[in-house]
Amino acid sequence: MSSESEQTQDDFQKELIELFGQEAQEWLLQIHAALVELESLPDSDRHTQLIDAVVRGITSLGGSAATVSLPDVERATFALLPFIETIKDRTTATKQDFNTVREHFRIVIASVRVATGITLDIEPSQESAPAPEPVLDFLTLLNALHRLQDELAAQGSMSRSLIPQVLQRVEQEARQGDGQIQVARFQELLVTVHHTDAQYLGSLRQELPGIALHLSRLRAGGQAILSSDVGFDAPMQMVASLQDVAKQTNATPLVTFLTGLQNFLTLVVQRRIEIAAHRVESVETRILAIASMVEEWIADGQKELDLMSRLVPST
Repeated sequence: MSSESEQTQDDFQKELIELFGQEAQEWLLQIHAALVELESLPDSDRHTQLIDAVVRGITSLGGSAATVSLPDVERATFALLPFIETIKDRTTATKQDFNTVREHFRIVIASVRVATGITLDIEPSQESAPAPEPVLDFLTLLNALHRLQDELAAQGSMSRSLIPQVLQRVEQEARQGDGQIQVARFQELLVTVHHTDAQYLGSLRQELPGIALHLSRLRAGGQAILSSDVGFDAPMQMVASLQDVAKQTNATPLVTFLTGLQNFLTLVVQRRIEIAAHRVESVETRILAIASMVEEWIADGQKELDLMSRLVPST
């Protein structure tokens, strides 16, 4: 009886391992597909989705291995998690980090193969070296950026330029690098600069009409003349905040305008002078005009991004 019971248990365990092998194939394929896409440098949202998919696959595979008493597979699988942490931040993950993840993923595949006998054709060939990533000499790139800046200035086609910000970032990279920059890294740098700039400009575009509206409401209070005691504190605080944002975008005309607007409001508040309502209305009009200019700067930033992207070979 005992031998029959042992045989039954062995058969049951084999069935469990066979079922586990079928599930393991799906998880390993999903993890592999996500890791391959992660190395292609997707955008931030997609990067986060792929990392989540990898972590879910690892925890599912490791948890199932524990359920069917496969400790070697369980240990190898969960040992991969700390290495996934190194590629969670797409801005700091390096090629070596991805190489390390691939090596440890091979260990997971091997442990599953030994435990279940399944084979998967998802391991990269050891003999074929990956194609080298395109690189560009820093001096060549900096010269190309300066030429583009001069061309745009001569054309007068851009009211404000992102190129000085990109030059600053490239020069920082050059001081820390070995004389060359990966093309993919430069493209990522362009996207980061434009995204940050657009965020700053977007906040300016949203807030400027609010200042104009605040002044309009003061005029609509039935007074022909505005004095310092009718509530200028709020717009003054908003202007001071927007000045800091404008400086972050190197928007010199906007900084100049906001400085003048702050001086105007300061005169009203500190010197207690009275301003005719029609003069306040002209200030409102100017604020709205500047807000429209900000929209043009966002569009110009995208055009410049496209022009700078064409300076390097496509990846």
